[in-house]
Amino acid sequence: MNCQNCKTITEEGYSVCATCELRFAGTLLRLARDVTPLHDSLDATLHPGGHSPVRIQTATPPTPIRLDVLDLIDMLDATARELWRCLDGIDALDWRKDRRNEDLTATLIACAGHARLATFADAGFYMHIINDIARKVDTALDPPEQRREIGTCELCETMLTAGAADQWVTCPVCGREQRAQTVKLRRLKTLCWDDSERGSAADISKAFAVSGLKVSRKTITTWEQRGKLPRHADGYAYCDVYRLLIGPDLTKSVR
Repeated sequence: MNCQNCKTITEEGYSVCATCELRFAGTLLRLARDVTPLHDSLDATLHPGGHSPVRIQTATPPTPIRLDVLDLIDMLDATARELWRCLDGIDALDWRKDRRNEDLTATLIACAGHARLATFADAGFYMHIINDIARKVDTALDPPEQRREIGTCELCETMLTAGAADQWVTCPVCGREQRAQTVKLRRLKTLCWDDSERGSAADISKAFAVSGLKVSRKTITTWEQRGKLPRHADGYAYCDVYRLLIGPDLTKSVR
């Protein structure tokens, strides 16, 4: 008989092999540990930092709770109780015969230690479902770092990306290591020293923000309304916005 997960030959009467059984149980125990951080992450005004106890105040959210995390907890709870009914020989969909009063954490731990975890018929199927939920939980608790395009590589012109705290970037094509700020300023120079480079107010605001210069989309449109900034058919010129942006600083330095 083949393991339903890795397809290796396993003992008669077993749906998954011993290795997959250990992985299955380990994932269930890891999810049991993640229940408390998930509940802490429901508050959208706080970022618990995944499994770290440090809480970081974030910007005011559109909703008081994170609905995606609430849905994830409901999905995990329903799956864990359905798995327990299967392990206990009860119809997975007949919740009326489920007499368990334990909470989600206790149910996950009970499933991990159940004697029939490797032998019930749908072990491989539920293992795949649990693994998928575990990946979603990891993403919810420890979201991947936001990376944005900062400019091209000096050697091969490959577009480079970096996180907000990255000081150095390495080109994935030629392997050249460069300072992130240098790449940003080089991109800004390319945009602002060529009067043919045009863009919308939002595009210019975003490009300048990446390089460390703050100018809002509203400010750019206000400059146009006051006659300070010309608007072309294909948008505003980066160089015109740049001159207006640094103009006051240049005036102060001259004085």
